Amino acid sequence: MRAPASSLHRPTVEWFAVTLLCVLLTLVSAVEGWLWRIDQTLYDGVLSAWTQPASDDVVIVSIDDASLASIGRWPWSRRVHAALIDLAREAGARAVVLDLILDAPSPDDPGADMALARAIHHQGRVVLPMTQATTGAMLSGEVRPLDVFADAAAAIGHSQVEFDPDGIARSVYLWEGFGAARHPQLSLALLRLLEPEAADRFPPPPAGDDLDHQQWQRANWLRMPFSGPPGTYTHYSYKAVLSGEVPPEALRGKILLVGTTAAGMGDAVPTPTSGLSRPMPGVEVQANVFDALRRGAAVMPLSPWVSAAVATVMVVVVMLILLYAEARTGLLASFILGASAVLLAGLGLHLGGWWFGPAPAVLGCVLAYPLWSWRRLESAQRYLDAELIALEREGTPLGLPVDEGGRTAADPLERRIHIVRRAAQHQRDVRRFIADTLEHLPIGVVVIDQMDHVILHNERARHLLRAFRNDALLSALRGLPWPTYLPMRDGLPDVSGFSGTRQFELTPDKKRYLLVSVADLFSESSNRPGRVIGLADVTAMHEAQRSREDTMHFLSHDLRAPLASILTLIDGYRDDPVLQAGQIPRIARYARSALDLADGLFRLVRAEGSDPKDFVELDLAGLVDSAADEVWPQANARGINIDVDTRDAEKEEAIIRGDFSLLRRAVINLLTNAVKYGNAGSRVSVSLKAEGTDWVIRVRDQGEGIPADALPRLFKRFSRIVDEGRDKPSGVGLGLIIVKTVAERHGGNITVDSQVGVGSTFELRLPLRGQTADPVGV
Repeated sequence: MRAPASSLHRPTVEWFAVTLLCVLLTLVSAVEGWLWRIDQTLYDGVLSAWTQPASDDVVIVSIDDASLASIGRWPWSRRVHAALIDLAREAGARAVVLDLILDAPSPDDPGADMALARAIHHQGRVVLPMTQATTGAMLSGEVRPLDVFADAAAAIGHSQVEFDPDGIARSVYLWEGFGAARHPQLSLALLRLLEPEAADRFPPPPAGDDLDHQQWQRANWLRMPFSGPPGTYTHYSYKAVLSGEVPPEALRGKILLVGTTAAGMGDAVPTPTSGLSRPMPGVEVQANVFDALRRGAAVMPLSPWVSAAVATVMVVVVMLILLYAEARTGLLASFILGASAVLLAGLGLHLGGWWFGPAPAVLGCVLAYPLWSWRRLESAQRYLDAELIALEREGTPLGLPVDEGGRTAADPLERRIHIVRRAAQHQRDVRRFIADTLEHLPIGVVVIDQMDHVILHNERARHLLRAFRNDALLSALRGLPWPTYLPMRDGLPDVSGFSGTRQFELTPDKKRYLLVSVADLFSESSNRPGRVIGLADVTAMHEAQRSREDTMHFLSHDLRAPLASILTLIDGYRDDPVLQAGQIPRIARYARSALDLADGLFRLVRAEGSDPKDFVELDLAGLVDSAADEVWPQANARGINIDVDTRDAEKEEAIIRGDFSLLRRAVINLLTNAVKYGNAGSRVSVSLKAEGTDWVIRVRDQGEGIPADALPRLFKRFSRIVDEGRDKPSGVGLGLIIVKTVAERHGGNITVDSQVGVGSTFELRLPLRGQTADPVGV
């Protein structure tokens, strides 16, 4: 048989191929950015889950729908803005960012521009935005505040934000401008005004001679973290601040960012933390950028090669686990390592401010399991196909015909299923054959594997051990009285040092003898042997041996004694013929005793050797009458009347299958005993009754009865009951054992009911015709 190791070796070549394929896919996807959208989605999720608390000194004054409804249509008079800035100055606001484009003079009220300029100047810390100028689709310059406002403002900064390909605003350039990146980002301009030392971390880019002064220039890209979804910062309605609903204390020391938030007006943009809610107003984006710059909490994207390296390591780890672990463990490891990549990227973003795209690592871990499983399944399929075909070629057990159906199926899967179905049926047939063989063995069999578990046993073993569960069988075997000289292992004989089978005769109790055979059971997969234990009940052999010994004892005594007496009488009176003739009656009595013994033994041997196959139909009523007639002379000699009752046979024929002479002898023996032990002048009754499925022959006497302690000895060989005050009865003690043997050979039984001083009743029960049970061997 082919060794399984040659077919089940580790497919290392395929493992390297799958590992290399997964590594290449992750490398290319990481470097080329194939999974950027997934990475951005994961980034947004992590950023939304781990947000930084918003600064409580940053306040947004929003030009919202309520303000428009209260103050009027947009655009408002610039005097309104001037009033707001004056109110902020009076309340002690630290700075004001007026996120409004003031690039054109007021057409209705020229004095309003001067009023706003004065308010900006008096406040002293007002930052104004500038933006890009476009002509069609081309960037053509800068849109700056009017000079009157620019001269009054403390700083000017650009308000541009960058959109990723998916339309989400995640970053800004800290320096931008037409021809040269000379304008700081609006939030950076505010930071330079309030905290110059913190702003020094973001210096302007060096001027370059190679710049195209006709193009918009950008420098110092920054991916910004967000403090939360829209509405995270404190918002006051423009109207509420202007009308005094917001107390001055709420504005003291605050940094006010004034901008539009009303529907249809603002430059609201989608952000990573917007989620399914509304986009974030531009003024709140500026608040997030300012907070991030002030904390130095910018996100630093790592090189794609970092993502590629992490993905490669995780793919190799997953593949190693898949190579040596179970499929379920490998699947779990794939999910855990993929999730670990996301967790690692999230921890880096939250703790260190750096980010790498974990999607390639997730892709590699997710692809590794199905690709490797596919190759393993292919390998297993080829192996199973080869084994199934080999099994099919071996044929079926017991010479059963091979099912040819399905061999020519066009579908390979259907052919494979058909082969598996035949192999499964083959195994079922083998197991059924083994089980049936075990159940029909005349001895008990218990098969124990290397781990001391019962794997096979039959009904005979359960009966002999009187245990009906696997664990009970094992306990019963360990509880047998094994010889003390025998080496034991786990409570059972250790026969590993012996060749072949060892046999022991054990006595689990005083009434039974078991011949136990023990042999080792070896397998190629384990060095520790199992065991096969055979159990045979040899109690009958011991009984037969004891019976032979008893027979020889009685033959040597009871048969030898009368014969010796005859020879003594003959030899003693050889010289005196007259006296010798006078001893003839005594010689005859001795000869009759020896003949009775020989007849009894002959009848017992014949009863024990009777074969139920030779039984014929007979009439029990006639048999009972014949037996009574046979015994009548003996009864008449003692003045005993024999009453015969066979009336039930008149209603239903008392027909059974049996041996007429043996049954007649059994009834004669019962009647003879009744006459022998009955009181002179009494009655002996014999009846034939139909009871249920049996015919019952009862013989009742009116003797002295049998003591209770003597009843168990009645049906033993050469057993005779001697009552005190009575002569020793004649006979050799075989009559009742003959009755018992005949009854059992006919599938029946014999019982006795006796009362001292009243008499005894013997009951011979025989099954009805056609229902004779299998006889029990003696």
